[in-house]
Amino acid sequence: MRPDITVTGQDGQQIAVVEVKSRENLSRDIATTYRRNMVAHGVASPVPFFVVISQDAGYLWKPGKGKAIDLPPDVEFSMDTIVQRYLHEPPKHRLIGTELQLLVLEWLRDLSVGRDDRDEEPEKALAEAGFSDSIRGGEVVVEALA
Repeated sequence: MRPDITVTGQDGQQIAVVEVKSRENLSRDIATTYRRNMVAHGVASPVPFFVVISQDAGYLWKPGKGKAIDLPPDVEFSMDTIVQRYLHEPPKHRLIGTELQLLVLEWLRDLSVGRDDRDEEPEKALAEAGFSDSIRGGEVVVEALA
């Protein structure tokens, strides 16, 4: 089991693990289950940030959660703005596997180099959570393509 995307800092340490799911109606409970499974398998521990993203929604866990693996996310955000921004129009179909992963990869790479709009959501919420500053200057890497 490997994460879909990882973000490492300039020091080589992992900053974030990102799971990208094509699942419709991804709820906070389902996202929490994905995180629990990743932590239980040692994939997401001890990474500061953990993110689960679908075409519709994203969920972020901030650092400092200790060993508790069933905690709900700290930040929940809509992905609608991001999907429309990067596709330049509403999608005509549900994004699947690689399509969604590549969109998320491009967005995270833009965040890591400071190309974001902190006045818009979800960037505003991610900045307030410390995520945007933490990944700035980091390397965003696809670990596995669906």
